[in-house]
Amino acid sequence: MLKSDLRVRKELLFWLLLLVAPIAAQAGPEAKSAILFIGDGMGSAHILLGRAASGADLLAMERMPFSGLVTTLSADGEVTDSAAAATALATGHRTRNGMLGLLPDGRRLETIFERCRRAGKGVGIVTNDALYGATPAAFVVHVPDRGMRLEIIEQVLDSGALVMMGWGEFAPAPSPDTLESERASDFVGELRRRGYEVVSTRDELERAKRARLAGLFEHDRAPDLPSMVKAALARLDRDPDGFFLVVEHASIDWRGHEADASGVALAVFELDRAVELAVDYARHRGQTLVIVTADHETGGLRIEEPGRLGLLRQVKAAAGEIALQFNQDRSNAGAVLREMAGFTDLTEEEMQVIRSYPEGLSAVGQIVGRRAGVSWAAGHTATPVKVFAFGPGARRFAGRIDNTDIPKRIAGALGLGALRGAQ
Repeated sequence: MLKSDLRVRKELLFWLLLLVAPIAAQAGPEAKSAILFIGDGMGSAHILLGRAASGADLLAMERMPFSGLVTTLSADGEVTDSAAAATALATGHRTRNGMLGLLPDGRRLETIFERCRRAGKGVGIVTNDALYGATPAAFVVHVPDRGMRLEIIEQVLDSGALVMMGWGEFAPAPSPDTLESERASDFVGELRRRGYEVVSTRDELERAKRARLAGLFEHDRAPDLPSMVKAALARLDRDPDGFFLVVEHASIDWRGHEADASGVALAVFELDRAVELAVDYARHRGQTLVIVTADHETGGLRIEEPGRLGLLRQVKAAAGEIALQFNQDRSNAGAVLREMAGFTDLTEEEMQVIRSYPEGLSAVGQIVGRRAGVSWAAGHTATPVKVFAFGPGARRFAGRIDNTDIPKRIAGALGLGALRGAQ
């Protein structure tokens, strides 16, 4: 063989390797584990309120190296509910509002949670909603109506989750139907029979020892979201094949529906503290992808005067919690707002709002919102939401994407191949 021919072949091989190497790198797993945070109802403006409550220049999620915008359409039209949005985030397919884990025609879809479990990874769910809430349920159940709570819980039991934690009762209140009453009352017992350590308070969570853990917390005795995430990671970290953990902060959505600026700000800040914990874990452990996004925007939140958002840092509680401190005739409203919100100069107009609104929550929300320079327009909206990513595979989430892209890109980063379509 002539030297010139050999040189040409070497050059061809060199360029071929350059072309093939990126493809080969993408074909294999970039990460071993993934943590998906969902701020229910968290739009871009909500994040700014959370930043104001934190007092930081940027939240931990905003410091993640890759970010993008996510569209949130459902199969019904432009405005989604949490069930359809979470199904998109879990399966990579759009469905109708109210449906979980199914296509509009009722065919079953594989979720990223189920794919990870089949691949031998540990799986977990953490939420400060009930475990039958639409957002966490979409990752593990397949029902045509999000209101089918007993069926949802039975499928959650069969999900194979190593860790499941949520607020409130595990099952909905038993119905007058005898069979449903028996089914609902036995769920906690069934958890124990399946080897879960069941805890219901912050102290019990801290003392829990078993690998399989079910947290069913009452609101007034529930741990904060960072504590729940920490407990989940301590267990999932033991799996040599990696894990998938989905984490929801539900009250961002609830406070958005209530037009409660301080409640939204504090909820986003709490979510961000959990994100910071997860990013710190990923930085030290490696091979862990962390994603933060939302299912949709709630409230049509607008920031009219950004310079006034700093006021939110002095507000200590959500509007409803502040209003609970009012006495019957609300004569102590000035003292309560001075203590809980730092307002020392309530105007007569603001006092009239407090006296005239039948719901103290709405009165406090209106006053705090006006002072913070924000306004509200709607319930759920079609406004695109943010996505942030850290760790191996994070660059996949940069730019403008659809919510159906997120589980596909998680599966790609984990080297799991395409999620199964309709079954």
